[in-house]
Amino acid sequence: MADVTIVDTSPRDGPVALPKIRTPEKIALANSLMQSGLTKIDCVAFTHPRLRPEFADAEKVISKLDNRPGVTIIGLAPNEIACRRALNTHVDEIGILVAGSESFNRSVLGISIRKTLYKTLPAIIQACLEKGKTIRAYLLTAFCCQYEGRVPIKNIVELASKLAFLGVNEISLVDTPGTANPKQVKETIAALQDLNLEANLAVHFHNTRGLGLTNCLAAYEAGIRIFDTAIGGLSGTPFGAPKMEVGCWNVPTEDLVYLFNEIGVNTGINLDALLDSVKVARELAGRELFGHVLKARTVFEMSNFPEPLKIH
Repeated sequence: MADVTIVDTSPRDGPVALPKIRTPEKIALANSLMQSGLTKIDCVAFTHPRLRPEFADAEKVISKLDNRPGVTIIGLAPNEIACRRALNTHVDEIGILVAGSESFNRSVLGISIRKTLYKTLPAIIQACLEKGKTIRAYLLTAFCCQYEGRVPIKNIVELASKLAFLGVNEISLVDTPGTANPKQVKETIAALQDLNLEANLAVHFHNTRGLGLTNCLAAYEAGIRIFDTAIGGLSGTPFGAPKMEVGCWNVPTEDLVYLFNEIGVNTGINLDALLDSVKVARELAGRELFGHVLKARTVFEMSNFPEPLKIH
């Protein structure tokens, strides 16, 4: 039994970074991830093809995925029309969006937080309940907003409470601009845990300033057991964010799995198989990705160095 759940988002985030990726390649990447032991994968977005053409093949991708018992496939649906499309496929869980800051919510969804909570989301949630689908909310700018700065914890507490009341099963706290720090992470999580929400809590850190893994460890120490990552750190600019050529966004899945392995936390994931997925992603990208583990292993193999001794 795994101690933590890793949610890989590269099949959905990857096409943003690799706009020329073809449908069979998306399917191959997702199927490769399943073979490593990942049990939850964020695969597609049912956004309007005119707005996000890289996701126009969402239905095709879902229809061709391997059927693996115990694997949850997530499809992002930012509005009711997108949700209806998603519910006509074999997705297991519907992803929804809301931001912790008013400016970013309007940037991403084009409407206010209030309208999102009281008009958009109830329609999606009702449709999901009718079909027996679980719901995962991505709470964007959960720590900081690139437009408004640090988001007050009380705002996130209020939003999380409302999402849980509406019937959301899982809430992923997204560090959209990648500016969160371990102290802030622990403070935010502590405030949310005091609520004893029905919904599970997850974290989704962006590694823009190199604190992604550090924040994951802080979240784990604070009690979080669900972590969003992407193979090789594969990702593009987040929804609604200005185009930025700084750092990378998602925490590399293989780096977090390696970290957990080293400190004795069971992920249920085969790291060697996961590195095969990194190779697949690297070939699709046509360049080196942002993860460290595969590069480090390659260096040791080429240099005939032994793996470092573990000192206990």
